[in-house]
Amino acid sequence: MLKKPLTAIILITLILSGSYFYLGQDSAEELYVAQVIDGDTIRIASGESVRFIGIDTPEIDWENNEAEFYGWEARDYLQQKIAEKNVRLEYDQDREDHYGRLLAYVYLNDKHLNHDLLENGYATLMIVEPNNKYEAQFKNAAEEARRAKKGLWNKVEEFSSELPLLDYQTAQLFIGDKVIVEGEIVNTAKTEAVTYLNFSDDYFNTLSIVIFNHNLNKFAYEPDQYLKNKRIRVLGTIESYQSAPQIIVSDPHYIMVEY
Repeated sequence: MLKKPLTAIILITLILSGSYFYLGQDSAEELYVAQVIDGDTIRIASGESVRFIGIDTPEIDWENNEAEFYGWEARDYLQQKIAEKNVRLEYDQDREDHYGRLLAYVYLNDKHLNHDLLENGYATLMIVEPNNKYEAQFKNAAEEARRAKKGLWNKVEEFSSELPLLDYQTAQLFIGDKVIVEGEIVNTAKTEAVTYLNFSDDYFNTLSIVIFNHNLNKFAYEPDQYLKNKRIRVLGTIESYQSAPQIIVSDPHYIMVEY
């Protein structure tokens, strides 16, 4: 006589403790992958596109069959893992972006693919509020890949044989050129809109690295704090702003910390 009540009690306990296998409609939707578009976007059988939450992979220009650095590698890696397979989608606060794509954490069996792409250097971090459920884990994964110079994080070294390597003091002579600049960050500042990384205290007349703060969601660290007093290499195009040279950095893998 007690079997049914006892079973119900155990079931309720498991659900409340989070140990029950079924995670609910929001986090256990299995769907068939019809196409891998790039390293962070897939198309499912319904025709809907799914954008992976919390990460960003290099863009692919299908019209011209071109990709940003490591774009093909990221797409191929994901293709090999999940093409024509069933994946599980887990949602966060916002389910769609302004393009109408589903926003999800994507799993193959128990493998969290968003985290996997970060961990192996195929993606960089991109936290867009309010979808921040795994922010701490994603930052750790991105940091591990960066320190190991995996994939995308080897970009500066990959281009070091192709581009001029400059000291910050000669940057003024290379306005408009794509270069790599090496030096120590001795001064930093952060305003409401911009983070500045300076190679000299005379930053009004010498090269600065400029990061617009809307791009800080791609960094696993605070650049103005972490990079101060560190020797780095930065890849970018030197521009002139108010007669001083600057390099605008929008992605963290354009900066390599020399340990």
